[in-house]
Amino acid sequence: MKKCVLILTLTLCSATLSVAQSLQLDNALQFSQNIYEGTARFQAMGGAFAALGGDFTSLSINPAGVAVYRSSEIAITPVLALPATSAGYMRNTLDDSKTRFGLGSIGYVSALPTYNIEGLMSVNLGIGFNTLQNNTQRFSAGARTRASDNLSYLRHLALGLTGISTADFNTLATDEEWMANSTSLIAAIEGRDGYYIAATEDFHSTYPDSLELISQMGDVDQLLYHDQSGHVGEYVFNMGINLSDRFYFGLSLGLQDIVHDLYEQYQEQAVNPADFDAPKAGNPGFQEFTRTFTSETRGIGYNVKFGAIARPTAGLRIGAYIHTPTWATLHEHWTADMTSYLKIGKHYANIDPSDYYYRMQTPFRWGAGLAYTFGSIGLLSMDYEGVDYSGFKLREDNGSIGSFAKDAEYVKQYYRSVTSNIRVGGELRISRIALRAGYAYYQHPGKEMKAQQICSIGIGYSGAFFFIDGAWSFSPDNTQWRTLYNGNPNLVSTNTFFSKIAITTGWRF
Repeated sequence: MKKCVLILTLTLCSATLSVAQSLQLDNALQFSQNIYEGTARFQAMGGAFAALGGDFTSLSINPAGVAVYRSSEIAITPVLALPATSAGYMRNTLDDSKTRFGLGSIGYVSALPTYNIEGLMSVNLGIGFNTLQNNTQRFSAGARTRASDNLSYLRHLALGLTGISTADFNTLATDEEWMANSTSLIAAIEGRDGYYIAATEDFHSTYPDSLELISQMGDVDQLLYHDQSGHVGEYVFNMGINLSDRFYFGLSLGLQDIVHDLYEQYQEQAVNPADFDAPKAGNPGFQEFTRTFTSETRGIGYNVKFGAIARPTAGLRIGAYIHTPTWATLHEHWTADMTSYLKIGKHYANIDPSDYYYRMQTPFRWGAGLAYTFGSIGLLSMDYEGVDYSGFKLREDNGSIGSFAKDAEYVKQYYRSVTSNIRVGGELRISRIALRAGYAYYQHPGKEMKAQQICSIGIGYSGAFFFIDGAWSFSPDNTQWRTLYNGNPNLVSTNTFFSKIAITTGWRF
């Protein structure tokens, strides 16, 4: 597990995260949160479809939604994601954004009526794909730090090696420390085995008798660039039955596709390289260094869902559903390298590409919804969903808990046992035009983390055989806290305004 933990010195983490948390846990917790994308109508109404059904994305929430269909249908939804992030570090703010085109949903529903006037009135089948989560984000964070701040990342690495003799260096040093040493960015202090100095530092006293007087020689510009993309998608295989137009039941098999790509580059650059030309012999003359990390995660999983919808009166609908955990297998592939630009020359080092296989069990989910339709005028709908994180598990590829034992304790200590999600939506119909609005609240499993709130609006047109819907959704305040690198006392705040535009076109027959 050495290599899968090393990158947490630079990679995304909140202020509440422990350095003992593995990269696998960080990713897996992200994969376990369903912040649904889907069709334009679904997004415009906040995803509040547990009691409504009749929309393909509703099949990934309440499988009974397929039984509500009166005719067969095929629909496709492209989505344009537009996240914009402001990152603040040491009184400096940098803005960055990213545009990503993706598929929110594509699905086919076959309505098979029995022509009975009561009892079993139809058996409907649905097959397709829904995006459950979009992980697109890009930001840059950094600032100019003074020599007196002593905030160079290289200083942190040198101090972390204290007590490790040169004879034990290759055995005990982390990959990151090894790369820094191989690129002349840190070096052992001659005559003081177990002590190290960074290329950004010098002694301010007689060498080598006053280690406590080692300090940074000049001002440094620090910059972190973070770029991630990916999704959690679900292939849906669904069947539902309609009993007397009063009760609707559905069962789904979900096959999940997990994709996550991450690229990070951290850089430190001397503001004035002349400040780092120390008089002591052997000083490399620091100018700049960069450190890059790439990670690719791919996974597949499966789950089963069951749901029901009841229509006790003409306008009232009540829905409920349960989701088993998703049992998934994941494969991570990552690389890391470091390049130094020194007065004595350019140096490069990298670790061998690494692969890691493990298993994940996501939380059990349940939910209920209430909706009321006002004839042909419109409707209102509200959902509640509970997510049981006490059943969240990570395992080695052989099924043992192995090195994930610490992660399990971390989840118990810092994460909620159950999270609550709320979705609310409404629709106003004016002839063949529908105006829609919605709101969704997704509670973060981390006890100290803010919930994600999504507001949405939309419009649609429905003809006899063709329909088209549009939606704009946005999440205005997604603030997270992380460190520029492990050990830096100054936190980075990232605030992302995540907006999406979705258009659905569909045909009934």
